[in-house]
Amino acid sequence: MNKAEIRNNILKKRLSLSPEEIKNKSHKIFLNLVKTPEFLNSSDIMFYVSTKSEVQTEEMIKSSIMMGKNIFVPIILSDSINLVPSRLIDFDRELAKGKKGIFEPKEEYRRLFPAKDLDLIILPGVAFDTEGNRIGRGLGYYDNFLKGVNPSTNTIALAFEIQIVEKIPTNEKDVPVNKIITEKRIINSSEYRVYYEQRDTKHRGK
Repeated sequence: MNKAEIRNNILKKRLSLSPEEIKNKSHKIFLNLVKTPEFLNSSDIMFYVSTKSEVQTEEMIKSSIMMGKNIFVPIILSDSINLVPSRLIDFDRELAKGKKGIFEPKEEYRRLFPAKDLDLIILPGVAFDTEGNRIGRGLGYYDNFLKGVNPSTNTIALAFEIQIVEKIPTNEKDVPVNKIITEKRIINSSEYRVYYEQRDTKHRGK
């Protein structure tokens, strides 16, 4: 299947989840996230603000702020495909629907932060494979954003297990993530990429 077909297939599956399933699975994903060294050792973390059918991040954001983490959420710049991190202090007070209907900080609560200084970026997505390749909404916001961050910055995608597919077609514009966390497992995708690269090299050498 091509990207559009995978996107449509997985979106249908994700939309079939009940609100209760989404809530329970999201909580399990958060429990998996907080035990990772990437989360534990990070001070400046960017989360996405979830839409209804995505892995829910409200609890994660509020809990992380209470833990003393500096939490940032993305702002979509007008007339571009650029994201800018903005520090969030009060989830309930400071957000409003912005571009594309996604919640982001209101004008008076924008506290911009250099993307290169983030320790950890928590990403959404529609579909993923175990090598960390992702399919988003097709707009390119996160792929464009990730190209401008520090190469040492950790990236973790949150997904329901039904969003994991066998293989995603990629091109030079795609940026894979380091880990994927579902309600059932933590996928170290960078290790999978090394394995497949070594395997393919051996096959080419035969």
